[in-house]
Amino acid sequence: MLLSFTFVLLLPVITLILCSKISQQLHSSRWVSFVLVFLSALFPTAGFCDQSFPFYQSIENNFKFWEKIYSTYSLNDAVIHDSEDLSRIYEVISTLDPALPGAQRINRKVLKEKQHNYSNLLKDISVSKKTASAREKRVSSLFKGSERYKKMAQAAKNVRSQTGQKERFLDGVFRSRKYMKKMKEIFRSHGLPEDLAYLPHVESSFNIKAYSKFGAAGMWQFTRGTGKQYLTINSALDERLDPILATQAAARYLKNSYRVLNNWPLAITSYNYGTSGMLRAVKAKGSYENIFNNYSEGHFKFASKNFYSEFLAALKVAKKIEHGSNFKKKSNQSFHYLKLSGYMHFNHVKNHFHLDQTQIKRLNPALLSPVFTGEKLIPKGYSLRLPGDEKIRQQINSIPSSFYVDMQKRSKFHRVKKGDTAGSIAELYNISTGKLKKANNLDKYATIYIRQKLRIPGFSTSPPSEQGVLQLKRQKKKQLQGQAHYENIPLLTSTKKKRPSTQHKTYMPPKNSAIYSVFNIFKKNSKIYGYITIQPEESLALYAQWLGSTAKKLETLHNQPPLAVLEPGQKILLVFDKFSIEQFEDKRLDYLLEIEEDFFKAYTITGHKTYKVNSGDTFWELCYNKFDIPMWLLERYNSSINLSKLKSSQELIIPILKDTLQN
Repeated sequence: MLLSFTFVLLLPVITLILCSKISQQLHSSRWVSFVLVFLSALFPTAGFCDQSFPFYQSIENNFKFWEKIYSTYSLNDAVIHDSEDLSRIYEVISTLDPALPGAQRINRKVLKEKQHNYSNLLKDISVSKKTASAREKRVSSLFKGSERYKKMAQAAKNVRSQTGQKERFLDGVFRSRKYMKKMKEIFRSHGLPEDLAYLPHVESSFNIKAYSKFGAAGMWQFTRGTGKQYLTINSALDERLDPILATQAAARYLKNSYRVLNNWPLAITSYNYGTSGMLRAVKAKGSYENIFNNYSEGHFKFASKNFYSEFLAALKVAKKIEHGSNFKKKSNQSFHYLKLSGYMHFNHVKNHFHLDQTQIKRLNPALLSPVFTGEKLIPKGYSLRLPGDEKIRQQINSIPSSFYVDMQKRSKFHRVKKGDTAGSIAELYNISTGKLKKANNLDKYATIYIRQKLRIPGFSTSPPSEQGVLQLKRQKKKQLQGQAHYENIPLLTSTKKKRPSTQHKTYMPPKNSAIYSVFNIFKKNSKIYGYITIQPEESLALYAQWLGSTAKKLETLHNQPPLAVLEPGQKILLVFDKFSIEQFEDKRLDYLLEIEEDFFKAYTITGHKTYKVNSGDTFWELCYNKFDIPMWLLERYNSSINLSKLKSSQELIIPILKDTLQN
């Protein structure tokens, strides 16, 4: 009896050892599969590790850390820890409920002070080599060996806080019931491990409405650039928001990454860092373990390094919850699909099938707001998801052909010119300023920028009225008469009676598109060439689309193998033989506008703070590692500064963000 009990206690450890050792050495063996299946049957929660997903000894501390974040620490717990050695936890503190008014601001301040205090504590001990208080002795005990004081000096730079996710993770597991069976089927149909279906626990907690600061959307958190390679994303449709369509895209992405990298830890990490990024890491360090232990180039930092460990931890915790007595699987809901042979107005669907807007939205999360307001039609070729009852099937067969039209409604845009205000543009198109502000995520002052493209909400595609044009001209003439005083801010305009002063920091400065412009332009063999600086999420496929070319031709231009070219911040040569440089820049800025629209669906700007540049700071590091904000947003607030060449002691304006979708 005692022997059996001991075996049960030791079984998780035995499983981890077997997963780590035999999956690496005998990866293709049928015997390995048999052993793992046998162990999983005996102890289901140990079965999180299979031969596809090896468990390395070097990630054990990270794995245990994330396991506790997902299963032990609550949303009101903040773990103060060493970002390089996750076994070093200095303190776990209680924070205010993030749902309370002002709680996020207070929590940020408290955590910053805590991190600063521990950083100073580590510095002091490393210098004095003395410990007096109980806290000093406790912290010092986390460091061993003859070089412990040197390690403490280094650790002072690595103090980090991590909020617990227990409640959010549990909610995600229960949300996943609705999709998990179908998602596993999708991965199996692609010949992939079905447990990849658990990856959204790391990405979004299975929140299909999730948006990130960097333009990622949906359960699978596809960015717009990557998403467009696998899904349809336009002003009427964003398939990233459909969990089933996005899962099919994720399966194709991961299958391609595995084909290129030939290793699941690398392929899974590529979901965070990119396939081309992981190829560079492999070239530099070789194996996954070497990359995990020694690689820190570019933006391979905390998130990328921990991604595979987080996946393994999420997989284990989720499966343990699923095997619990309180977890009941949901049966799959049946649907009918109507593949549209033409464009169709939303009202036709609503009235013909006697469904309300809420039902159609719930069944078709990829359809965007302009479809439901009538600005856009449901796109041709879209498979409309409908309830799976017999009545709906009969109604599908009786749809009048007159419901279908051949063309999508065109969106209306207005490119801001000198002298425009939001009010004058709204009057020009006979809409309210409020509607214009809402459609374009303008701030409370309706601040706009020269060359900015504003979406004009409404149904009509007719040009502005003659009376509206005359009114606008009269307004412009009046504005321009007193404009000399404001020549130092010619790109910024607002609905306020007085234009904002350049010293008024609550206003966003004018957008400077320098980092999106073509430079070093030259002509050779009757063709125009020029360089651009690669921005995050841009790809050869996007450049090819904007140039009327192909990714293969662009690769040939650089004599580089596929996927080996792009790294944010690098320069790349392009040829402009089909579209002009101006047309290319317009398309590139349109893409930026789409990314901004994604951002403002999830975040609002509540204020700003200042930051003094330190020696060694880079534009990239500040955005992605220190302040966690998009590059375009930091640039907008600091348009008068050359961000590619930061100088020590320069003062930057850092916007403060609020997540408006956080649940």
